[in-house]
Amino acid sequence: MKHIIIWFSIISLIIVGCEGTKTAEEYFNAAEVERNAKNIKVSLENLEKLIEHYPDNALAAQAQYLMGDIYMNDLRDFDNAISSYTKVVENFSGSSHEAQAQFMVGYVQANILSDYESAKATYNLFLEKFPDHELAPSVQFEISNLGKNINDIPVLKHIAS
Repeated sequence: MKHIIIWFSIISLIIVGCEGTKTAEEYFNAAEVERNAKNIKVSLENLEKLIEHYPDNALAAQAQYLMGDIYMNDLRDFDNAISSYTKVVENFSGSSHEAQAQFMVGYVQANILSDYESAKATYNLFLEKFPDHELAPSVQFEISNLGKNINDIPVLKHIAS
């Protein structure tokens, strides 16, 4: 009986051990599949696991950015969107997603939350850090039109009518 328990324990450990951790790519692909299937919670869990298990993988920054996108567009949870984008800036400095994440923080603050003071500070920080980035003209446009009604911005007037 003692041997049966020991063998059962060993087999259980082997089975659990074989499940193991997915690769970063597997977590990311699973997250995308689940998001497309509208299983948002499972998608976010896969992205969190990717970041947790593979913080130095290039996909980690992309996963963190995607979390911001999911919170903003799928869940309409703007506080968590800002938090996720901010984590890209703080934890993945130098990544290809850093500038976009900095922009998105300002965008949510300005265009969704109407927090123009915070948006201006965020956008100015963007211009300090990324003066030559392709989004810099958009940031300058945003700053010059903070708080304005769409009908008061000549280049956007046609959108409202």
